[in-house]
Amino acid sequence: MPKRLRIIIGAAAPLAVAVLFALRNYIIGFEKHFPECYVHRVTGFWCTGCGNTRSVNDMLHLHFITALRDNPAMPFLAFLLFMLYLETVIGISGKEVKLLPRKTAVWVTVIVVFGVFYVVRNIFPVLGPVS
Repeated sequence: MPKRLRIIIGAAAPLAVAVLFALRNYIIGFEKHFPECYVHRVTGFWCTGCGNTRSVNDMLHLHFITALRDNPAMPFLAFLLFMLYLETVIGISGKEVKLLPRKTAVWVTVIVVFGVFYVVRNIFPVLGPVS
């Protein structure tokens, strides 16, 4: 990635996060317009997307434990984006650092773990999203 692009990303990403955080109450207000999960309404089971909106809402209010409880995918994706951001910022100095694993086996394992979690949370209600 060219150094100029890294510098732009390095400056723009924190600004974007600050804007999101400052406008969080307006952003969260849109959640009432989102439809209810059809899978959960019909079957009573939590789908892989159930709890995503609540998880993002919790992260915007800095309630990270509740965000993990609602749906761990959103905090995990936020963590991945942060690590990619750090790789980009460190790359400005010319050092190529890989903070995230690049092996397929690692990511297959992550996907399997999330898949198992999404099944298990339908067996044990305590693992489901906070209503």
